[in-house]
Amino acid sequence: MWQTEEIEDESNLFVRVHKNFVRSKDNKPSASAFTNTPKSGNNLSSDWNKHSTPESSRDLIGKQKKPKDGTYKDPSVFFIWAFNSGKLRNEAIPKQKLEHDPVYNQPEDDFIPNNRAHSIIIGDKPENNAEFRVSLLKIGDWAIAPVPKK
Repeated sequence: MWQTEEIEDESNLFVRVHKNFVRSKDNKPSASAFTNTPKSGNNLSSDWNKHSTPESSRDLIGKQKKPKDGTYKDPSVFFIWAFNSGKLRNEAIPKQKLEHDPVYNQPEDDFIPNNRAHSIIIGDKPENNAEFRVSLLKIGDWAIAPVPKK
């Protein structure tokens, strides 16, 4: 079991972005990529760079089963967007709160794998709000980017 820690403003949080949430016109994530998970909740899962890398965050997807059919998810259809923690707290519109929320189950859960880096981004994330999307694109960037479509 891992203790929770304070996420420093200099840190980065990695958010997984499915290929269906990448806009073809600019190769950037759509605002829908950053909705709360589950949508009825108030937080978005992420991985803290203190205990993770973009690659390990992406690889972890392959240890997670899909609820619908029990098959494992394919990491190759996900990309990683990195947010600066301090900017999420202070520059996102609306501002977000951050919590380190490590996941540890014994035995490990096939649908929610153990993850020391797991953190949550808490706050309202309006889907169809241009100001919100622009603020998120300004404070983040691809850590693992999709190849632009030609």
